[in-house]
Amino acid sequence: MSVQKTLIVDPRMGMAGDMFSAALIGLGAPADAVIGAMKRAALPIGGADVRVEQVETDEGPGIHLRISLESNSPHLAAGDARRYLEAAIGEEDLSQKYAHFARQTLETLVAAEREAHSSGRLDFGTLTVTPVGIAHTPYSHEAPNQPEQKASGTFYVELFPEFAAGLDGLDSFLDVYVVSYLHRSSGYSMTVTPPWREGESPKRVGLFASRSPNRPSPLGITVAEIKKIEGNRIYTSPLDLFDGTPVVDIKPHIRSLDDAEIGNNGWLADSDHLRLHKEGIPHSHAGEEAVLHEAQDILLDVMGAAKGLESIGIEPENVVCLTPVSVGGGTITFSHGTLPVPAPAVTAILKRHHIPHVSGPVDAELLTPTGAAILAALRPRWQCRGMGAMGKPVAVGLGLGTRKLTPLNGLRLTLASDVGR
Repeated sequence: MSVQKTLIVDPRMGMAGDMFSAALIGLGAPADAVIGAMKRAALPIGGADVRVEQVETDEGPGIHLRISLESNSPHLAAGDARRYLEAAIGEEDLSQKYAHFARQTLETLVAAEREAHSSGRLDFGTLTVTPVGIAHTPYSHEAPNQPEQKASGTFYVELFPEFAAGLDGLDSFLDVYVVSYLHRSSGYSMTVTPPWREGESPKRVGLFASRSPNRPSPLGITVAEIKKIEGNRIYTSPLDLFDGTPVVDIKPHIRSLDDAEIGNNGWLADSDHLRLHKEGIPHSHAGEEAVLHEAQDILLDVMGAAKGLESIGIEPENVVCLTPVSVGGGTITFSHGTLPVPAPAVTAILKRHHIPHVSGPVDAELLTPTGAAILAALRPRWQCRGMGAMGKPVAVGLGLGTRKLTPLNGLRLTLASDVGR
């Protein structure tokens, strides 16, 4: 005879990373072990104070984690997050299955941030950019930062029909500025390492002193020769854009205004790399990392969840999530402005991992990016709420959020046992 334990997750009021760790403590995970792992994970990013509070609620006793971050940057580069997580995994000596869970949670967040930035949804409520057409190039997977002028293939901008009349008179010019929205931008960092400055000092320069495509507002400007204009198509010399890149504006290059002999090459002066750009010689650039925004406490939540699961001995394949998952409603305000709930990163995770969800029941953010990433990494069996028993309940943990809501802002975890042979 063997006893199999099943973890049942009930996010009827959403889920956040700290609520999940708190609920695991409520299930019986040693508070010292979970909190210790969280504190140690925070040390590379400034440290944190984590305290357990037991709270009596109308639904029974609950656990709230009061987390105070010390000194942190509001943004965390993906590469740094990976290094810090590996160090934390090693320090806690997590077994393979729980280390894998922690890594999967972080990678889910990184992928979601990339998708959120590339979707353009982060501009909601801040400004509106209207695409006027689409760039067509031979580049589907890799695009050069500066294409060779003799590059093979067909390059053209196809304007949407309602904007075609705006091309009248453009054929009198030789060159054109193509202003594009770099939809494959993967998030940004305020400092970047130019790929040709390895080993030099300083290695990094500010984002706005670079031509990196990964920017807060990922707009690109390309000067191209007009080959011909046919209907709503502008055939050009090579464009440094992916096929399908949205074009947000077209402007003529005016020699007497735009060819003034001003400016210099800045820190690029005498750089061999600048010569490659000027001569149109094909070369590659290392892409900048995705950046985790508003997420300096991610490592705490990930390590708290992994340590708690390991302490209880939950097998990752024995997790059930009751559906639908409540995401909340209304809007949320953070560094990118005011956005609708669910946040873009949460939306990306819900879509990619096919998580059954529903809006409401209140106008507040109930499902956070870290909470959604933990759910995705658990890879649970989805089961509709009220569809039958899943074993005998042996323990219940209630992890509380920080909001005073009705219904209660809490995540309920149930540990159930099945007797097998």
